[in-house]
Amino acid sequence: MQRPFIVCQPEKCTGCQLCEFACSARYGGYNPLKSEIRLVRRQPAAIMTIACRMCDEPTCMYACPRECISVSDTTGIMLVNKDVCNGCGWCVEACEFGAVSINHDERIVSMCNLCEDRGGDPRCIQICAYGALSLSTPADVAARRRQEVVLGGLLPEARGATQRSRR
Repeated sequence: MQRPFIVCQPEKCTGCQLCEFACSARYGGYNPLKSEIRLVRRQPAAIMTIACRMCDEPTCMYACPRECISVSDTTGIMLVNKDVCNGCGWCVEACEFGAVSINHDERIVSMCNLCEDRGGDPRCIQICAYGALSLSTPADVAARRRQEVVLGGLLPEARGATQRSRR
């Protein structure tokens, strides 16, 4: 089952942090440390957000020694049993996307649940003024990348090889 997750298009992201605001507002105010979507700077001018990718093989779940992370059978959303989690951080280290964090006030794991309390209608996507965020599946992301490659011509590596072979 391909589960949807939040995807950021870095070329549209301005770094305004409205997504972090919308997410953390659930906890009574703006606090980026309580947001389940994170703004990251990849280069001085490249900004994007990261949220749970709802992996088919979730390394965070497998790394948890207390087995408090599970996948919902109905929605596919990652669930955290807050009564069992002790905030050890193994899942944070295991997540290859950097999408899992610790809520230090509660000492438990924090990860995006696609605003499950709102029926899977994420606040961050609604509030993004530039349309940088969307819900996508891995297949959607791969199709969009293939389209970018086709519309942009050959990959840079292939262009160089083609030019060398013409000499």
